[in-house]
Amino acid sequence: MNTLIIVIATVFGLLVGSFLNVIALRFHIGKGIRGRSQCFSCNHVLGWKDLIPLFSFVLQKGRCRYCLSHISVDNLYAELCTGVFFGLIAGRAALFGEIPLTLGYFISTLFLFILFSILIVIFLYDVRHKIIPDVLSLVFGVMSFVSIFLFDVANHIFTYTGVHMPSWFHIFSGILIPLPFVVLWFISRGRWIGLGDPKLMVGIGFLLGFERGVSAVFLSFWLGALFALGLMLMNALFHKTLLRKGKKSIMKAELPFAPFLIIATLVVLIGDANVLLL
Repeated sequence: MNTLIIVIATVFGLLVGSFLNVIALRFHIGKGIRGRSQCFSCNHVLGWKDLIPLFSFVLQKGRCRYCLSHISVDNLYAELCTGVFFGLIAGRAALFGEIPLTLGYFISTLFLFILFSILIVIFLYDVRHKIIPDVLSLVFGVMSFVSIFLFDVANHIFTYTGVHMPSWFHIFSGILIPLPFVVLWFISRGRWIGLGDPKLMVGIGFLLGFERGVSAVFLSFWLGALFALGLMLMNALFHKTLLRKGKKSIMKAELPFAPFLIIATLVVLIGDANVLLL
């Protein structure tokens, strides 16, 4: 049963991921979500055959059926990322036993799907444009704040419990976790750090609480450092090849941090991880 639930959630995530990618793309140009999807090269309205997650990209060999232009591989990444996220969220209890087939677990899973859908849009937007839209951080923060009054956020299961009063320490976690980064921003007048990531940390603090929220921040720094080291290693190994192709480096001038925060948040949430105990 665990496997079936995870597979269904993953397939659902693939479907949702395609839609979230459209939202991220249209958000940047100020276009609403209404209207049919179009090819960005020839503006041809896409048919249902072009919109099947994962399979359309593979069967069409990454090209538009109408103008044969290359389709951005970002579409595939968005679908796969959402599928993996949804599968892990639905199967979060499988790490510690059987997935409970209860209404409370279903409600909490659906809530997490919505919450992480917002985070995935932030993920995609930050990767492409190196900025986090304030409105998305605000919606995520508000929903995370509401969650602490409805769900048992102190454990990895994140089960719906009904309305209750959380501890005051948990309520203020959304302020305490980003506070050091806000101070750094204030002291440096924005030269050392921007405010986009601390705004995102507000929602993470509400969602995870203080200890696990701090764990997510620490883990995100480690993930970012490992990724940067990987890029440096690849740059060193393929330096001559890059020069032959007229490129000096594969290192980017700016590395988006929100994706690492979001991945770390998911890891801490479903794995009940606490790096402070290491």
